[in-house]
Amino acid sequence: MQQLEMLEKPTRLSCNICKETKPEDCFSFDASAGKRGRAHRCKECEKARLRAFYLKNKEAILEKGRKTYRNSIKPQAKAKVRQAMEKGLLTRQPCEICEAAEAEGHHDDYAKPLAVRWLCRMHHKQWHAEFGEAPNACTVRHWTPTKERML
Repeated sequence: MQQLEMLEKPTRLSCNICKETKPEDCFSFDASAGKRGRAHRCKECEKARLRAFYLKNKEAILEKGRKTYRNSIKPQAKAKVRQAMEKGLLTRQPCEICEAAEAEGHHDDYAKPLAVRWLCRMHHKQWHAEFGEAPNACTVRHWTPTKERML
């Protein structure tokens, strides 16, 4: 019986910020907290800290969000190349420059996902160092190409 009572009683923890003692469920899980297994800040204090950080860095955070990988058509183009290779519609070729067998697909324009050139890792890095990112790399997913781009 005593064991059941011990299991039912929630452990109370102290927040390092507000110094209040609160039930364990008021603290997030934290694997790095050792035996405690919970964060050292209560959820309310953590929420306030994150909100203050966001307000202080709002412009940088929003700018980074605009440039995120998941909002671009780049992952879609990569996926289409992978699917075409699995279906046998596209085959991996040797590097166009040095003929190395291990080559990566490089997109000159992400709006044309199956138009790839095959470059080894070294030449692929050199290409990006010289020319930068390919066009449409950060274009929003729902972008529709203009008629002149489709030609």
